[in-house]
Amino acid sequence: MKRSLSLDDSTPTNVVDGAQPADVTRYRRVVAASALGWGLDGFDHTMFALALGAILTSLHLSIGIGGTIATASLVASAIGGMFGGALADRYGRVRVLVWVVVGFSVTTALTATAQNATQLVLWRTLEGLCFGAEWPVGVALLSEYARAESRGRLMAFMQSAYSVGWAGSTIANFVVFSLAPAETAWRWLFILGLLPALAIFVIRRGIEDRVDPARTGKPLNPFQGIARLFHRDLRAATLSSTAFLVGIQGNYYAIMSFLPLYLATERGLHVAGTTTFMLIQIVGGFIGYIGSGFFHDRFGRRPTQTTAILFSMSSVAAFLYTPVQSLAMGYVLVFMVGMSISSAAGGLGSILSEQFPTTARGAGVGFTYNVGRGVAAFGPMLIGFMSSRYGLGWSMMVVGMCLSSLSTIALWTLSETRGKDIVHDTGARQ
Repeated sequence: MKRSLSLDDSTPTNVVDGAQPADVTRYRRVVAASALGWGLDGFDHTMFALALGAILTSLHLSIGIGGTIATASLVASAIGGMFGGALADRYGRVRVLVWVVVGFSVTTALTATAQNATQLVLWRTLEGLCFGAEWPVGVALLSEYARAESRGRLMAFMQSAYSVGWAGSTIANFVVFSLAPAETAWRWLFILGLLPALAIFVIRRGIEDRVDPARTGKPLNPFQGIARLFHRDLRAATLSSTAFLVGIQGNYYAIMSFLPLYLATERGLHVAGTTTFMLIQIVGGFIGYIGSGFFHDRFGRRPTQTTAILFSMSSVAAFLYTPVQSLAMGYVLVFMVGMSISSAAGGLGSILSEQFPTTARGAGVGFTYNVGRGVAAFGPMLIGFMSSRYGLGWSMMVVGMCLSSLSTIALWTLSETRGKDIVHDTGARQ
């Protein structure tokens, strides 16, 4: 029987200096598994925004309905994330990670069968439940393996995998829409969502939790785990983190949910042109994720995150309102949007994992991230209906600016946690 890693084991957090080969191998597999899970999540989840135009045309739906469907999926992800993180505290990070990857793969593929708005809402809601659960489970798993002095970089690396998955879905979108008529191509695209389920065996093999739930006290059931977040020792961190995530994710969704549609309707780009812009944006996003991790470890969580938010706001404004005289200028602007938006997201894993003790880390990360996502999900719906009166670009900008301001205020009510030892932080139940 394999030995579970306990709170007294220190080798995984020192994999660079003197760790045994088996520990180094396990550490690398955990990094790969967490990044792969999030990357595959990105592959599946970004398909909807890419195919939105074709879906609306094929099923004769309005932009407002499209925004509502996106909102339904994101609200469902709040529920999935809350319970996914709490389940990971009770049953272990790795086991729950496997469950959710299979779940979002199957439900994404079932989206291909939708014949009307009701069926789309059903499958996207179920996909959202599993999608929401993946990130907090992966964050809890990887953050407990990371060394304190490099946690920002490692968590940003995991976050960057979303860009890789997004790039994969963008390329798949271009290939599928090039080979099949638009009214059926989007269905083939969602069938590809089954691919992550095939990778589940790679994710699971040789991976163990850094912290055994049984060694941190009696594991709480999911409802108790969520209730724990509102005890007096964690209440302030829970509320501030949730408000912070509403702003960060709301700004992200305000831009990314409609960027392909904006490029097609406002800039007049077809699939090939949109794909090029999206890939450039994704490359910028990858750089933004990776780069933000180094700044978080060097300068701290709050200064780095504030700078990233300001960078994001200014880049989006420049993209939406700078007259584009050439494709090269357009490429530069969309690259900056991708880099800035992702730099604001790159620090989320380290910031949130350091706010909660080990016994409540999954629940804390899952609740704040996904309730934040659920509230922020109303942004796309609001933009969808505002666009008919004020235009898509202006609506994206106003909603994004308001939410960015909220995230900055909430951030500075959280503690600065750079360099914090989180593995031995079990917390005292109140």
